[in-house]
Amino acid sequence: MNGKAAKNQRRPLDGVKVLDFTHGVAGPYCSMILGDLGADVIKIEKPGRGDPTRYMNVSRQFATDIPRVGGDYFLAVNRNKRSVTVDMKTEAGRKVCLELAKWADVAIQNFRPSVMDRIGLGFKDLHAINQRLVYANLSAYGGDGSMADKPGMDVAIQARSGVMRITGAVDSTEPVRPGVSLADFGGGIFLVTGILAALYDRERFGEGQEVNVSLLDSTMSLLSNYSIAVIDGGAELGPMGSGHPQLVPYQAFPTSDGFVVVSAGTNKIYRDFCAVIGKPELGRDPRFSDNPKRVDNRTAMVSIISEITRTRTTAEWIDIFEAADVPCAPVHTIRQAYEDLAAHTPDMVCEIDHPVAGKLHTVGVPFKWSAMHGDVRMAPPMLGADTDAVLKDVLGYAPDAIAAMRAEKAI
Repeated sequence: MNGKAAKNQRRPLDGVKVLDFTHGVAGPYCSMILGDLGADVIKIEKPGRGDPTRYMNVSRQFATDIPRVGGDYFLAVNRNKRSVTVDMKTEAGRKVCLELAKWADVAIQNFRPSVMDRIGLGFKDLHAINQRLVYANLSAYGGDGSMADKPGMDVAIQARSGVMRITGAVDSTEPVRPGVSLADFGGGIFLVTGILAALYDRERFGEGQEVNVSLLDSTMSLLSNYSIAVIDGGAELGPMGSGHPQLVPYQAFPTSDGFVVVSAGTNKIYRDFCAVIGKPELGRDPRFSDNPKRVDNRTAMVSIISEITRTRTTAEWIDIFEAADVPCAPVHTIRQAYEDLAAHTPDMVCEIDHPVAGKLHTVGVPFKWSAMHGDVRMAPPMLGADTDAVLKDVLGYAPDAIAAMRAEKAI
């Protein structure tokens, strides 16, 4: 599925076993990354319905097989996992989870704080039976504090963090959610980092620990370049379209057939940019001689450049800017972006053979090492596809015991 991975290379997390209680986006994205790095991930899902993202669809292509296959959102963040359906609220289901916790190196959950404690699957419960276990919690607002029990989805985090007030068209007063689930995916990446740090600590000191990450903390951390400007400097930030509050020119400009992004992050690049657009005098203009002055005179600068960029096509400007080593890019649609990625970095667009949905295209593993590799080995699982195999092969359950659990609706 990721054909460029050398057969003699090792995966960084080969042998690491992950018990995945997560649902939605942020948690499953975290466990997917661990799976991409070689971990053996067993995903626990609710019998009958499974992860809520199995119902989230844009294309409608898989609608007739939801929730058995899953919607395209589920398919995007659940590769390299096995699905086991367990009712954790039943005594038999809880027993299965405890036995899997003895097997695991990492357990991940993203229910509201205290939910797992109430059903006897919290950190203290699992640490008591497996002291080497790394237990990772992902929540909206953290495990303590006045907002701990509040529900929180990606859009709520983006609103509370201020992201939606700096996104949108210039001078717009309507809050805009970025097209990407910034809080969810950012939170998942931060949780991966915390888990890897805890595993490294365990190798040094021999014991696992609890890891806590909140979506709000993670999102605010992504805004760290604004913290001093706003808190200490009193700056007021609002939506800037494609622009940047601290750099000019650093945005999309109109062309005769679309838009081109220019990022003149240094004075030298800015002067080179002025030369290739045929306006070297702009590089000497006292209003624009350094970046702070360009920020102060942003409106005039953007207006002048826009009139010039409108005279050529996007492709023509790309050729001109690249020849002068000025950072630039066309503004792609999502489809164009994937087609471009496949052309220039083919191992980053993989095909997965799904047992029902057929061939699925997924973004590859972004990590690159000289002696290791990550890969896409397994298609996103059918709901409960691995329940019997995991109970039999991992936990040693006999067929009649599995049948009895199914009759009791514990699995």
